[in-house]
Amino acid sequence: MQTFRQTCAIWLVVLMGALSAGAHAVPNDPLSLVELTVDQVLADMKTNEAVYSQDKDKLQAMVLERMAPHFNFNRMTQLAMGKHWGTASAAQKAAITKEFRQLLARTYANSMFTFRNEQIAVQGKQKGNERSTTVKVRVSSSSGQPVDLLLRMENRNERWQVIDVVVDGISLVITYRGTFNDGISRAGIDGLIADMKNDNLGVTIE
Repeated sequence: MQTFRQTCAIWLVVLMGALSAGAHAVPNDPLSLVELTVDQVLADMKTNEAVYSQDKDKLQAMVLERMAPHFNFNRMTQLAMGKHWGTASAAQKAAITKEFRQLLARTYANSMFTFRNEQIAVQGKQKGNERSTTVKVRVSSSSGQPVDLLLRMENRNERWQVIDVVVDGISLVITYRGTFNDGISRAGIDGLIADMKNDNLGVTIE
């Protein structure tokens, strides 16, 4: 699981820099969006390395700010909740989505520096349609075998956003679906929300 989480962090490093384009428009093609961000993000990480290494809260806030426009967290949470999404109230859905979004930012922020010098290559996209596609990214490291990431993306309201990250065949959404199912089976939806809040706050429940 740790390797899976760390490898997903690579994608967050790649994707979160789209806002650094400033006044330049973000491309509407998913492949162009991914390609545009690679150099910008790695440059940003290196430029601000001293700041982020000293202040993890700033690093996490930056990750959340920059990844948010390019991830459909509501859709990701819906997929991760599976059958339980339909039984959750509107307030519960909002709370779970908020905590899941924070969980992803918190999980990956501190591991991003590990990958800032890795070779990241956008290899193309699989055949899709005007509403969905998959972009393939390969991460090469001198310390191990290359890792392939598949970014499942959907086009909603004329915006391409990530709805799942698949690392060597392992889906982030399906992985968390198992975690959510366990939490709901044990303590219900409100219990899952409480667990996620405590996790995000660093609270350990005995």
